[in-house]
Parts: sequence; C-alpha cells; structure tokens
Amino acid sequence: MGGCRINPFDSIAKFFLGVLEQKTVQNWLKLLFELIASGLFTFLFICGGALGACVVAKVAPAYCWISAVGSGMVSAAISMTVVFRRSPLTKGMLLVLPSAEAAKGLATDLQTIERK
Repeated sequence: MGGCRINPFDSIAKFFLGVLEQKTVQNWLKLLFELIASGLFTFLFICGGALGACVVAKVAPAYCWISAVGSGMVSAAISMTVVFRRSPLTKGMLLVLPSAEAAKGLATDLQTIERK
C-alpha cells in the first residue's frame, strides 16, 4: 500500500502560523491607526489654536491660514514620528528625518496617553 500519510503536526503548525500572521497584520493596522489619529488630532489642535490666536491678534487672514496650517503640519509630523519610534513593530527599522525635525522631536515635551 502506497497510502497517504497524515501528519497531524502539519495542520497544527499551519493553524499557529495563521494566527501569528493575523496578529502581525492586526498590529500593523493598529500602528497605522495610531499614526493617523495622532497626526490628525495634533494638526487640528495646533492649527485651530493658531487660527484662534490670529483672530485675537487681528492678523491678515492669508498669513493666518498659512501660518496655522504650516504649524499644524510640523506638529503632526513630530507626533507621528514619536509614535513610529516607540512602536515595537518598527524596532530596528531605518527612519530618515531632517535634522531640524529630529531635534524638535527630542526637544518637545509631547504627552503620550495609553489607554488600557
């Protein structure tokens, strides 16, 4: 009989590899959500604060919008960089940053909140 041999360990290994792969994808999706949420919330807070300050200071609207959006973009980039650096998924990955952005990321006192 040249019968078929059944290897029970093969199916168990495939099951655990599938679960492991699914968890990795889930972790990457979580990191993506954290990056987007941190960047968006920071952008909105900084941009809105700058727009409010411009209204109080009676600055020309064009300069006000340019300044507010630019400040929001820089702040969002810094907060997203902090999230990227602190993630265990990106450990050992190369991240190329302008020196000014890296210095701001180290010099700022960003507050990190982790919900349990």
